[in-house]
Amino acid sequence: MAGAVVRNLSNIPRLSIVVPHGGDGAAFESSLASVLQHRPDGCEVIVPHDGTYDDPFDLGDEVRFVDSGSTSVLRQISEAAELAMGRFVHVVADGHVATENWTDAALAQFEGHETGVVVPVVRDSETQRIEHAGWRTTASSACGPIGFGEKQVARKAAARVEGAFLAASFWRRDLLRSLSISYRGTDTIEASLTYGHLTTQAGWRCVVAEDSVMSVDFETEVLDYDLRIHQNHRRLQALSDHLRSGGSAGWGRGVQRLLTTTLAGGMRPSSLVSGLRRMTAPLAGNAISRSVQTAGVLSVDDNPETLPMTSVHREPLRRAA
Repeated sequence: MAGAVVRNLSNIPRLSIVVPHGGDGAAFESSLASVLQHRPDGCEVIVPHDGTYDDPFDLGDEVRFVDSGSTSVLRQISEAAELAMGRFVHVVADGHVATENWTDAALAQFEGHETGVVVPVVRDSETQRIEHAGWRTTASSACGPIGFGEKQVARKAAARVEGAFLAASFWRRDLLRSLSISYRGTDTIEASLTYGHLTTQAGWRCVVAEDSVMSVDFETEVLDYDLRIHQNHRRLQALSDHLRSGGSAGWGRGVQRLLTTTLAGGMRPSSLVSGLRRMTAPLAGNAISRSVQTAGVLSVDDNPETLPMTSVHREPLRRAA
């Protein structure tokens, strides 16, 4: 009996990799194929979909397919996280491609008991320039991609990371589950901003794993994070204000944001438009307040993975990674 229990426990995966079917067949297949090609030991692969995917490659023995009944990637991720057996969950959305040993450095970061989310470095597959290594709030952006267009992630920039882009991210499973009800929308970048701020407020750390490398090899709008942020800067700024200060920052602050965003963009028309959207963030305040729920996020102090380590010296308790 004891031997059977040990064998069952040994089969429980440490990592659950979630590859949602976002609707772009070619991009999805590229992501899934890369995960299966470089699949690490001790993991399970979950593919949530809207019910229309019929597994044309007969991968039922390698992949857990989950019919979420929804085309919403966020809904798919949420349902997969609820079913995940691993203590950690890694999201690989359409067009994001895994590379050899890409999970090793990311999982190592969870040895820090306060680490709740880990950010891989996502690069353009052709130029090897960085697309993003998480995001942070700056004077010119509510959600500035870290390292965008650079060859390497600057140490100072990595230290200031505030959150991961959900489409390529590593999470403690129970934290991700608790965040799933915090945002009532469909935009993954808005969800990323929400999850990042609430994760920090709950006492968790977000960490960049510089040696965890992924890539993007599709030129689609959904993978152009910089463009999507500029196009949606009004709601993103309103969301940031709501989560950071509980409401609108006011029109006076908006004028300042218009100037800093425009100047940072070299006075280009696109930066002016983005600045105008940030300035008018108060117009989206009411809609944003209705789409966000800040209660119920797992606190680092309430982490169920906290384990008492007996010691004659009565050392502080340690939390398992």
